[in-house]
Amino acid sequence: MKATPPNNESNPVYSIVYAFKLLLTTRENNAQNSITYTRTILSKVKSIFSNNATAEAFAYFCLHGAATACVLQYQLDMPEPTAYRALKHLRSLKIIVPALKITKNRKNKGGPRPTIWAIEGASPEDIAEALRLHYRMISPKYRVAEEVAQTIIDEYITPRQANEITYREIIIHIKELKIPFMASDVADLAASYLHDKGIKVWR
Repeated sequence: MKATPPNNESNPVYSIVYAFKLLLTTRENNAQNSITYTRTILSKVKSIFSNNATAEAFAYFCLHGAATACVLQYQLDMPEPTAYRALKHLRSLKIIVPALKITKNRKNKGGPRPTIWAIEGASPEDIAEALRLHYRMISPKYRVAEEVAQTIIDEYITPRQANEITYREIIIHIKELKIPFMASDVADLAASYLHDKGIKVWR
């Protein structure tokens, strides 16, 4: 997500958000420096909010523009109540606003409809990506595929110091685990996850 100037420059909250976006995206060209730099900025954010979860959620919104509670849970490894508290805190500070109500699955009739929250300057693409991530995160099949992909990285890719794998090897690994889903469905999702991690999947 690129930092864009605030729409309402008279609102100090928007100016603060814009400033942090610039800080967090300054070092994008150098991965290692970017990680160190982001951690330094994040430590400062934590001291401002006096709450690690809120600070991490704020940084996530600065970098990605939008998210649901579910996305924060999985992307930041955050317990559900903590994610909702962080969202409530950021909303009370007028840092995020509701951008979209998500249509619920027909099988899930209880509770309120999930909300995509967005920070000032979030683009339609940011909101669309948050929606895509949300649906992926609530899918048991996707979560299994993510675990499979991470296992492949830890036990197969990293030890070989490789950055590629064949689709057939993914299928074989999945069949060995005897997962209760079609191997091809999980393999497609796992391949997508590996691709996002910079690993080439040969078909």
